[in-house]
Amino acid sequence: MHRILLFLGSLALSLPTMATLPDSLRLTTDPPGVELGNRAKLTLNGYAQTHYELSNIGRDNETNDFQVKRVMLIGNAAVGKHLRAMVMLDVAASRADRRLHEYFMQWNFCDELKLRIGQYKQPFMLENIYIPTILGALNMTEGTRYMAGIYGDPLQTGMVGRDLGLMLTGEALPQKDGRRLLAYSLGIFNGAGLNQRDNNRAKDVIGMVQVFPIKGLQLTTSFILGRGHALSSSPYGDVAAGQNYRRHRWSMGGEWKDKRLYLRSEYTLGWNANVKSRAFYAEAWYTLLPKLDIVANYDHLNRHTGLGKDERQALPTHTISHNYTIGAQFWIWRQCRVATQFVYGHRDVGPDSREWITQFQFAF
Repeated sequence: MHRILLFLGSLALSLPTMATLPDSLRLTTDPPGVELGNRAKLTLNGYAQTHYELSNIGRDNETNDFQVKRVMLIGNAAVGKHLRAMVMLDVAASRADRRLHEYFMQWNFCDELKLRIGQYKQPFMLENIYIPTILGALNMTEGTRYMAGIYGDPLQTGMVGRDLGLMLTGEALPQKDGRRLLAYSLGIFNGAGLNQRDNNRAKDVIGMVQVFPIKGLQLTTSFILGRGHALSSSPYGDVAAGQNYRRHRWSMGGEWKDKRLYLRSEYTLGWNANVKSRAFYAEAWYTLLPKLDIVANYDHLNRHTGLGKDERQALPTHTISHNYTIGAQFWIWRQCRVATQFVYGHRDVGPDSREWITQFQFAF
């Protein structure tokens, strides 16, 4: 899996060589780039992803089209020894209020302590904070999309995993092999999502702890303690549109990588008011040939663990889903890949889904 390591070291928002936090959560070193003065540097990174998707969900819901999923431009600035800043724009976004993804300033006191303020990825779930160019599931797993407020939760959706807030982050306990034993992030956020003013008086407390006990192995846990403001009514009748409600999340997971094998898995629990949800996914990459990986993924989501079978069947849409993914990816050159995969989704209510996705990815 040496290509994963190349990604993590080369993209501005990927994992650093010590394999701790992605730079979407922090910038720690002076990036190479254009000299703006005696003590200032500027770099430009980016990536683009085009998808061809052929899908079928019953007889009346079929798609067959090309999609420009993302065209991201990322500017990183380093001023002096301690001050960092980043701006990320999606120039392919159809809505103007969705184009700015991230903007933050960060003061690096030391490796163990950094202060960040602005809009950026919430430190919740590994799959959520990782840059899409290194995810095996091309459309992200359904459970992560739901739990992180990205898509599927009618009470809070469209956050793209990002929010406005203030965060402390860092990495500690350096080891002889170059890794840090511990990394952490702890922040206070509005809880309203991407490019939105706070919609209630409460703030979300979000945190993540990552432990690297041996080289190649990562263990992690993260949480959200929040109070959401419902954008629409709950399908389970317990929260009305415009109402504030308890929104808590907790996850635990791990990641393993060596020369040929990459594994990542996370288990997540969530609470919207009194409704408890549960999600799980497991992903594996295996290097079959140089530059060619086989990718497999399974993810499960139960939006309301307290409902019985008859209660679920009475609802107009599904509550439980199982998604099975198998595919391959070929790395053309460093961060550029062609990936194709088949996704079969089984639902407890309504028709099952079948989807074939092919991705063309360019990054620099």
